[in-house]
Amino acid sequence: MRKLFIDINMILDVALARESHLKSSQKILSHIETKKAVGYISAISCATIYYFIQKEGSHRKALSYIRDLLELLSVVEVNKKTFERAFELEAKDFEDNIQMACAEVCQADYIITRDPVDYKNSPIPAMSPAEYLATLIV
Repeated sequence: MRKLFIDINMILDVALARESHLKSSQKILSHIETKKAVGYISAISCATIYYFIQKEGSHRKALSYIRDLLELLSVVEVNKKTFERAFELEAKDFEDNIQMACAEVCQADYIITRDPVDYKNSPIPAMSPAEYLATLIV
């Protein structure tokens, strides 16, 4: 079974119903929910997701969404070792480096992100939700 590390932007596309990316991101989460893949998210992603949902909705809605998300995805711990690895990686955005380090920790097969170009130097291959879904059609 494939291990998928899910980037923040994909979760926010679903949580905030961002129309242009909603369907493919929902399909990825459904794929995980039906146990066709295992999904992971970093601990720092949870705080960021909470922030954006409560900003557009409410504290209660954000907490509820995070609780539901934690039922679906496993959380990868972020600690000093994670940060040390993130310093070694070569993305332009340090948050992306942390995501890559977390993807390594959980031994993900792929990072699923709306912005795979941000992960071009990643030790774990990155794909958009649509690209990943295309690999399932055989």
